[in-house]
Amino acid sequence: MKIVYRAGNRQSFSEMNGEAQEAVKTAVALVEGKAGFKTHSEAWWDCELVVVMGHNIYTTSITILPTAAAMKRRGNNWHNGSAYFCNGAFWANVSRQKVEII
Repeated sequence: MKIVYRAGNRQSFSEMNGEAQEAVKTAVALVEGKAGFKTHSEAWWDCELVVVMGHNIYTTSITILPTAAAMKRRGNNWHNGSAYFCNGAFWANVSRQKVEII
């Protein structure tokens, strides 16, 4: 999975506090060699891990998002369009269920 770092209220990884850095490292380790995520009713392939860098864990966003091409292929036939990282796992954005990284 491709990892995309975006500036939030911090411009670099080193400006983030230790807790936020550890969360990003854990999320990156979970998606290493993977391509997407799966819920009980759908699977998304061709995804990116998007990290918006913040000062701490509350201002840092870690999300798995399908690429524009994947969204176009799926059309409007989807329920959970992304998965967010929280407490060491990824969760579906709408159903709030733990997802499987595939």
